[in-house]
Amino acid sequence: MKSIKSTWVIILILLSPTLMADHKQKHQHKEFSQERHAQQFDFGRVIEVEPVYRQVRVSNPVKECWDEPVQHSGSQHRSAGGMLAGGLLGGIVGHQIGDGRGKKLATAVGTIVGAQIGHEAVNGHSSTSTEQHTRYQEHCEVRHQVNFEEVIDGYRVTYKYRGDRYTINMPYDPGKRIKLRIQVTPVI
Repeated sequence: MKSIKSTWVIILILLSPTLMADHKQKHQHKEFSQERHAQQFDFGRVIEVEPVYRQVRVSNPVKECWDEPVQHSGSQHRSAGGMLAGGLLGGIVGHQIGDGRGKKLATAVGTIVGAQIGHEAVNGHSSTSTEQHTRYQEHCEVRHQVNFEEVIDGYRVTYKYRGDRYTINMPYDPGKRIKLRIQVTPVI
């Protein structure tokens, strides 16, 4: 039992400088970490802010429309009503003429002749007529109008800090004063 206790004592004595160095290192890291979190800031007085521009290509779609004349040829179909009415009247008149077998022939001929007369009376001599006329049809197309515009790309800021002038480019206008991070470096 005594040998186990003495072994532990020897292990602790051997490890104690390592544990002390580790504790000291953690303590130093903590101090450095606190220094880093407690960074120092100061403000400089802004003397001049000048916008920095760059050119940007802008493409805008523009719809253009115009009317174009288009020739149309239309055929108008004539009415069959005149042919039907003429055929019916011709059939009635033909039925009144003749006896027996002649009556059937007179009815058929009267229907055909009456249909022809009725058709020509209503529709004229041709079955269809073709007309030429002009209509205007709207045509449109989209084209892109390209322009170049100047946009603000950032700001050239001139400020004064402890009597000296400094110039820096920034993405925004800082206003009347600029926040500066002060880094203290030890002199060795």
